[in-house]
Amino acid sequence: MKSLSEDEEFDVIVVGGGLAGLNTAIMCATRHLKVALFERNKMGGFLATLYPSKIIPNYPGFPEGIVAIELVRNWLRHLRFSGVKVKNETVLDVAKGLTVTTDKKKYKSKVVVIATGTKPRRLGIPNESKFSKEGRGVYYFPSHPEDFLGKKVLVIGGGDTAIDAALELLNLADEITLVHRRESFRAFDENVEKVRKSGLVDLILNGEVVAIKGRNRVEKLVMKQEGKKLEKRVDAIMIAVGLVPNNEAFKHLGLRTDERGFIMTDRAQRTNIEGIFAVGDITYVGLRLITVAAAHGAIASHHIYSYVKKPYWARET
Repeated sequence: MKSLSEDEEFDVIVVGGGLAGLNTAIMCATRHLKVALFERNKMGGFLATLYPSKIIPNYPGFPEGIVAIELVRNWLRHLRFSGVKVKNETVLDVAKGLTVTTDKKKYKSKVVVIATGTKPRRLGIPNESKFSKEGRGVYYFPSHPEDFLGKKVLVIGGGDTAIDAALELLNLADEITLVHRRESFRAFDENVEKVRKSGLVDLILNGEVVAIKGRNRVEKLVMKQEGKKLEKRVDAIMIAVGLVPNNEAFKHLGLRTDERGFIMTDRAQRTNIEGIFAVGDITYVGLRLITVAAAHGAIASHHIYSYVKKPYWARET
């Protein structure tokens, strides 16, 4: 096999271009480390792909909130100034020897940072996968508001993502129904109250969607409530039932994870594998907030610099 060239060797390879990965890459580059960032899709993670038009209400410095895609653009502007090498390649494998294999070539690094985040959990019910493609009626967030104008939309879930989706739809959809399998919600109380007070969302509690029906796109769904089966005609279904880790490329490494597959790290964002760090939503973290993702990048970059350059003060941190 052809040996790796100097251009293919880095101090740090960051896998994933969400905000945790972006901040890790930026801050490592600020410390004059040679950094490559790999992202196969859009940079910016969920803020760019699932909810670009969402107002982020709790990011410091923006008391009136900031549109998600605008926040991403600011971070990408900073990335361009940092000197990070951005590669639009799919990472297929990471070896314990810190060789990263993509769909194009192989790279060697002193440190690998896993920042691949999460993806929406699927219900696994009939026709979900079929109708989640090409705008056929199954969605995981109202990323493109125009898709829901004048539609009958049903949202499934009881957490922040489901409640946020219902709020996004208030001025778009003709009819909104929210189905939750429990009696109460786990989302922020303030937002749940907004949904209730709007008078525009029909709440179905203790309900469970079991099937989606339609010929070429979503036409109706089947749900259970208190032992009864019901059918409801809808134009679109929003599934917001949680998140699962994007960990497929790393399962063979023997990383320590929780029972759901989220990576366990120490306070320096190190995993149990030498030279491999993890940041952001892929990790076992209590709060999935942008500020937490940014903090992970700052913490990791400090300890990565110490690990790679071994300055005199490294033993003190």
